[in-house]
Amino acid sequence: MKTLIALLLFTFPIAGNAQQVDLVTPLQNNLIETSGLVLLDNRLITHNDSGGAAALYEIDSTTGNIQRTVVIQNATNVDWEDICFDDTYMYIADFGNNNGSRTNLRVYRLFISDYLNTPNDTVSAETISFNYADQTDFTSTTFSTNYDAEAIISWNDSLYIFTKNWGNMWTNIYALPKTPGNYSLPRVDSINVDGLITGAHFNQASNTIMLSAYAFTYPFVVEIGNIAGTQFSAADVVRTQIQLPSGYSYQLEGIAPISANNYYISTEESFAGSSGLFRLKMSAANTVSPSLSNTSYSVFPNPATDVIHIHAPNANTAEIYSINGKLIQSTTEKSIRVSQLNAGMYLIRLKNKAGHTIASEKVMIQ
Repeated sequence: MKTLIALLLFTFPIAGNAQQVDLVTPLQNNLIETSGLVLLDNRLITHNDSGGAAALYEIDSTTGNIQRTVVIQNATNVDWEDICFDDTYMYIADFGNNNGSRTNLRVYRLFISDYLNTPNDTVSAETISFNYADQTDFTSTTFSTNYDAEAIISWNDSLYIFTKNWGNMWTNIYALPKTPGNYSLPRVDSINVDGLITGAHFNQASNTIMLSAYAFTYPFVVEIGNIAGTQFSAADVVRTQIQLPSGYSYQLEGIAPISANNYYISTEESFAGSSGLFRLKMSAANTVSPSLSNTSYSVFPNPATDVIHIHAPNANTAEIYSINGKLIQSTTEKSIRVSQLNAGMYLIRLKNKAGHTIASEKVMIQ
């Protein structure tokens, strides 16, 4: 007996015209794992992620060359994913957690004055440790956890973490005190972004939060404006697809505001292309409507072994992607044979006649 589970998913429509960006420069080989990005005191600063040096790199905003390296002498780069700052401190987020099994999540705090004035390009940091109060299972599960994170902002008197939810393609939001200590963080909000959040920054010039992200075939940004309080989901949330030059990875990582509407963005090297530094100019003409559309659909059985059935009245095409974003199959059939696929996790993306994504669902093939 088959069990039919009807799901209600709120999804953003994909923009018909993607936002164009300008290539500034490819990144050097020792920055292909670039992750966080900030523009501080007219210095463009980045760092590498998992397993990289515990160091910050100032890069030339024209050539991409490393101009200065500052080592955090008492820190370890387990998986540095983002960086932000306020008037006094820089905060380095060591909370990458692809498998959902880490119990040593932390943010390093260092004085901006120390960073700018150190005579030997070496500084020390304090540690803010934390865990997610609603996480009770730390079993290692590849590409399915909702407790990975790659984005942090400094906003008012707190830090805000935006998670990278492999499981449901949302982002959960947690508030973290800026004072060193050990904290258990309750979730304060969630937003359906229909993708994977990889970076964040609060833009003081526009009073907006900008999130960098990617889906399984393209990068995008999410702009949160007209913010009132800490319920970011109640603000104006606008999702904008990004079109990168050919040959560059769609795995968008860092984002740093230059002005109210201009940003530096960076990509990490992946199977899809090279790492690079780009300039993004936000244009209202190419953004997606902030309103969400409701799509009632079902994908069953899940897990599946032989055939997946799709019930979605508004869907014209179903696409199956591997977990790393490779398109495996595209079909208009409502019953899809999957027995030929290797066991593992896949993404099914449903599209309407106009080619817009109306729903997406992760499916386990056994």
